[in-house]
Amino acid sequence: MAHLLPETHRRKLLRQAQAEPAAAANALARAKLLREALFGLVTEMIADKVPPKGTLTLLREHWLAGVAAHELRFEDAQVAPHLRADAIELGLVAAMIAYRMVEQVLVLPVDRLRICQGPNCAWVFIDSSKAGRRRWCDMAVCGNAAKSRRFYAKTQQERQR
Repeated sequence: MAHLLPETHRRKLLRQAQAEPAAAANALARAKLLREALFGLVTEMIADKVPPKGTLTLLREHWLAGVAAHELRFEDAQVAPHLRADAIELGLVAAMIAYRMVEQVLVLPVDRLRICQGPNCAWVFIDSSKAGRRRWCDMAVCGNAAKSRRFYAKTQQERQR
């Protein structure tokens, strides 16, 4: 949840989840459905295909909950959304993910959305490189592994000669 929620919200949600384990399990199940729907949406967008049926409806439902969790504030001569202090409900994590997805990811050019080319990875990422040719979710993980495999294959070929 990298900076998804303020620490105070995270602590309150944890206490609520501990107090209501069945409701927490339900919220987790709904969040997992959203995660799968978002993966399907982005992969279909990258492939220039129509997303699976119901994906936009599910995303809209969570996004609206994310919108409702915000208030508008006027600060530094600007109007900006801020997470309400009282926005504490177990579906908040999924709502914030949907909110950020709609507000920050889906507005980007589709040609900058990528699926990692690592053999055991299917992470979706935003290619923010200058040239727009990034291939891996993380160079330190999938990128280095791919380079190591290429180097190993090259040295094996040279030994066979």
